[in-house]
Amino acid sequence: MIQENLLLIAIAVFVIMTIGLVLTVLEFKHGEIKRQDGEEIPNKYPGR
Repeated sequence: MIQENLLLIAIAVFVIMTIGLVLTVLEFKHGEIKRQDGEEIPNKYPGR
């Protein structure tokens, strides 16, 4: 009985992680880039 419950929990966790991975890939592929090309960002650690 416990093994069946653990299997169901493992499958549920795997499905949730897969959904998160797919959403992350879609976000990086289609997400809007926040930084503009002309914007100068000061270097916090010069020389690196």
